[in-house]
Amino acid sequence: MPSHRVGWLVSLSLALVTARAAAFTGSRPNDGAVPLPEGSTVRMGDPARQAELGRSAAWRDFQARHGHWGAEWNEITGTPHRAVGPAIALPGFVGDADGVDRAVRRFIAGTPGVFGAGLSLETAAVVRAGNVWHVRYRQIVGGVPVLFEDWEFDVGTNGNLMAFGADAHRIGPEVVTKPLLVPAAAREAARSGLRFDPATDRVEGGDALYLLPYATEDSMRYRLAYDVRVHTADPPGNWIALVDARTGEVLWRMNRVRDAIGGNVSGTVHLALPTDPLTSRPFAHDNVTVGTTTVASDAAGNYSVATPGNGKVSAKLSGPFVRVDRGGGNASFTTNATDGSTVNIAWAASGSAASLDAERDAFYHVNLVHDYAKTLDPGFVGNDYQILCRVEVSGTCNAYWDGTLNFYAAGGGCPDIATIPDVIYHEYGHSINDNLYLQTGSPIGMQNGALHEGMADVNSAFVRDDPVIGHGFMGPGTMLRTIANTNRWPEDASGDPHTTGLIIGGAFWDLRQAVGLSIAEHLAHFAKYSTPDDPNDGVAMGEYFIATLVADDDDADLGNGTPHSGAIVAAFNAHGIGTTFFIDISHAPLADQSSGGAIDVSALISYSGSFGGLDTGSPTLHYSSNGAPYATVSMTPTTTANEYRATITTQAPQIVRYYISANDLSGGTKVDPPGAPSKVNVFLVGPPIRQLSYDFETAQGWTVGDPSDNATTGVWVREEPVGTYVGGIPVQPEVDHTPDPASMCFVTGNAAASDPPGTNDVDGGHTTLYSTDFSAAGLSRPVIEYYRWYSNNAGGAPGTDFWRVEITNDNGANWVPVENTNDSDNSWRRVLFFISDYVAPTGNMKLRFVAEDIGDPSLIEAAVDDFRLLSFPPTLAVSDGPRSRHLELRAPTPNPFRGSTRLDYALPARSAVALDVFDPNGRLVRSVERGVREAGEHRVTWDGRDRAGQAVGSGIYFARLSVEGRDTTRLLVKVR
Repeated sequence: MPSHRVGWLVSLSLALVTARAAAFTGSRPNDGAVPLPEGSTVRMGDPARQAELGRSAAWRDFQARHGHWGAEWNEITGTPHRAVGPAIALPGFVGDADGVDRAVRRFIAGTPGVFGAGLSLETAAVVRAGNVWHVRYRQIVGGVPVLFEDWEFDVGTNGNLMAFGADAHRIGPEVVTKPLLVPAAAREAARSGLRFDPATDRVEGGDALYLLPYATEDSMRYRLAYDVRVHTADPPGNWIALVDARTGEVLWRMNRVRDAIGGNVSGTVHLALPTDPLTSRPFAHDNVTVGTTTVASDAAGNYSVATPGNGKVSAKLSGPFVRVDRGGGNASFTTNATDGSTVNIAWAASGSAASLDAERDAFYHVNLVHDYAKTLDPGFVGNDYQILCRVEVSGTCNAYWDGTLNFYAAGGGCPDIATIPDVIYHEYGHSINDNLYLQTGSPIGMQNGALHEGMADVNSAFVRDDPVIGHGFMGPGTMLRTIANTNRWPEDASGDPHTTGLIIGGAFWDLRQAVGLSIAEHLAHFAKYSTPDDPNDGVAMGEYFIATLVADDDDADLGNGTPHSGAIVAAFNAHGIGTTFFIDISHAPLADQSSGGAIDVSALISYSGSFGGLDTGSPTLHYSSNGAPYATVSMTPTTTANEYRATITTQAPQIVRYYISANDLSGGTKVDPPGAPSKVNVFLVGPPIRQLSYDFETAQGWTVGDPSDNATTGVWVREEPVGTYVGGIPVQPEVDHTPDPASMCFVTGNAAASDPPGTNDVDGGHTTLYSTDFSAAGLSRPVIEYYRWYSNNAGGAPGTDFWRVEITNDNGANWVPVENTNDSDNSWRRVLFFISDYVAPTGNMKLRFVAEDIGDPSLIEAAVDDFRLLSFPPTLAVSDGPRSRHLELRAPTPNPFRGSTRLDYALPARSAVALDVFDPNGRLVRSVERGVREAGEHRVTWDGRDRAGQAVGSGIYFARLSVEGRDTTRLLVKVR
């Protein structure tokens, strides 16, 4: 057995979000989209059902014949959605497309218990990519193909079947396959709900029929649908619509316009940034016509045509792989020449081949990224056609792919978008995603939006070997996002596919760091031949993980690992979409306890993946009492299937924070709640006495506004919140936290329900909410409780703005941070703390809550509800013990600063400390202090330099003190 396999598997089982945010997302209103109901074709959410299907007689028989194969079951069809295991040699295998097809069909026919009998399958594709044959089928019923099903088989060139998936639909004769509507009626219906201008827009298609499966609570049903395409100009749309062939209802509609941002060029083109000097570069693939003969220039820019006598030489920025169009007056060149002459064509800002920078940059960089993809995969022919590339598109700060490449004109603070190379590479990445899937037999290209955006980001980053996307998008020194990140599923999921796509982008950048660029870019590309996809973002990215292992395999046996399986698992697990994606932790958070004592904490913990399994000794309860460092307790199995339990002992008064973790056999870890230990469950122990309570149903003395406030929209108001959503994920709450019939809370602005997201979010600065003055003097162990909502992970610069809560005990002379976080939390989060952990309780107390959108614009929403001041009977009072001094990172001195600044902090107990400086994008700049420090006061100095010893530029930075799972942050400002 090769050494790399040892120990691998123990067992196999662009509406604008804000006025400026659109500049950074490239998104636009998606009005008219009709989503496919989640789980309508694939459902894998019930551990008990997964286990039941894995114990079926047919599957046990399959395992008896072929070894210990593991499967992720489609609970709707009862068939393996993805299955892997020891290699299965396919009898009669012949190493060509027809031979592979026949061998796989024999395997299907010989396994009716798993796939079903009497099925009609149409071969969608038999494609060889590297050492793997990828075979795809479509199920046909009454001559009509079934949509959104996976019949996928991965076969090594040695004839071994290594993985397969088959969403085999058992469709009876009652399913209707004859339409009532004519195609013209379906084309008319496909327009409904769209902004359609007959002068500029068009409808086509409507001749092809499909069966669209969808699940009810107790059965699977099928609707006959026409495939119609609708093209709209304003807003740009290239809609795929499925129209019920009997009723005319639009069952599903998706806009193929894909957003994204990127780049930089220089020379005759900009090579990297729109602000770079222009640099002369050869133009490959430019069509030059001499007389009546047209040839394309070679890689060095050379062309030659044999023609007798005189001839006219002409050219445009157009070739076999791209045609640049600026909407009229396109750049062109023409001259007369005699036989034997040398005619050089120099595209430039002026002269005989005058052209716009945007035209030259687009032509050069589209050809560059086309050649990059062809070098990576000569067998990929999906982009070997003349793609239309439109530049100077009306509007600002945007680019998109909808079957054509589109780049907006300069304005709105953005340069001409076609002069930013990594935007071009990103948009072209969308075309690779779609066209490779189409080449591999998927009828509509890549469907999942987050996967689309993430892998387009990966394409851009790998072309340049640079994780930043959108260099210089809003001017020198700006950027859109980076795939060098720690984003995880599901903690960092967002309704914005650009943000969710950063999760898989981050996995591939980690993989690039581990195995090198050439291997990472090979795996990222060739994994697409398995066509991983699903309406659910997590499922789609989990499928891409398996597809990456398939692309890496070298012996058609995933059961014994792959050459780089360790690095692949580690990279994907770091972002929650590897083997850990299949760990399920189900736990109901504990309620407050009226008294101390032993408390049982239980959870259902299971593993549903094809690879590895649950490390049954790993489930662990982590808990912290009254802010002490987290303790760990092993959770042990109970007599209930998949249940684990641990016991902790509490005493009143006490605030307990806790979370649960579990590992798989590959070493990956999953936590509940997602985001722990930053986000944890919390409960109170002891009979609290309510001193104050504000539910905000009436005006209760809280005030809005501070002299320093500068937000232009999204200012705090006390109203019933109006919910807003991005991609189905809530950004602003629909209801307050107080149980019905209450309805009011403080929220950062409201807009009409029909307004797009971001109409009245926080923009242009910060907005402050002050509590009433209150007294905690003389109270025994006073506690503050409130519920808050905070969302910052949609829009152009996700995750960069901070939510701040501060407390004062001297009527505002000094403020101490309670919360300072840029972690988005699109839910009502309970916050509990003892006042004495931060300041001494006095009679002059107040809290303030600050939401902000500074720097690059994002979609920021916040809300506060149900504030209470609690205390305990004096007989329950206990000393602070090890927390006699509170954890504190004090205000930097000086701040702003030029050369260096002092950072003082206090520890309540001897602790492991990390004091780090980050830039506004969350990237580590410098580790200032690391190690174990004694309780008490400490002082360090940051000299304003990064890890390489270079002085950082002027701007905003953040110092974060991390101690035993608790973080506190201070803002730093470096000036010249």
